[in-house]
Amino acid sequence: MNKASTNINPYYSFHSTAEFGRGYYKNHCGPTAITNLIVTARQRQLGTALSSDEVRDTFEKVASMGKRSLIYNRRYGTTDFLLWFYVKAAFKKLGIKSLRPVMRHTLSAGNARRILSKGSFLLIELFGHPKYGWHQMVIYDTDERGLFIAADGFSSSPVFLNDKEIGRGLFLEIASR
Repeated sequence: MNKASTNINPYYSFHSTAEFGRGYYKNHCGPTAITNLIVTARQRQLGTALSSDEVRDTFEKVASMGKRSLIYNRRYGTTDFLLWFYVKAAFKKLGIKSLRPVMRHTLSAGNARRILSKGSFLLIELFGHPKYGWHQMVIYDTDERGLFIAADGFSSSPVFLNDKEIGRGLFLEIASR
């Protein structure tokens, strides 16, 4: 992972699972990633950062919705297969009209750059990553050095990944309207 870049959109959200744990939630990288997308959309719309209470409330709504629909559970995390439905329902429930889930793609640096160049975000589903294991996180863009700008759910600040560090898996394209 590389050092900070100077060219990051101030509305991107980089909240971590540790902010929402409180001893109850476990394996909640999926709800955290969806929360980061929703917070980003709301901050861009409002032109200001959301309060920590608003962010926690957003997470609680997203996680509760995932539990009720059996897409997220504390023991196994979020079901990758149903992620598209989960994201779509969360965006609808929380009134996010500026983002929409499109389709899943195989994760590669080339595919990621192609989708990012369209102005979309990536909701990554990692499979057996050396650092993250089986994990979900968001990639927003690339910086001036070509590194991927990620909200990895482990850190509450941007993480910069090179082509090899993004790992293998799938990603859900999140189109920005």
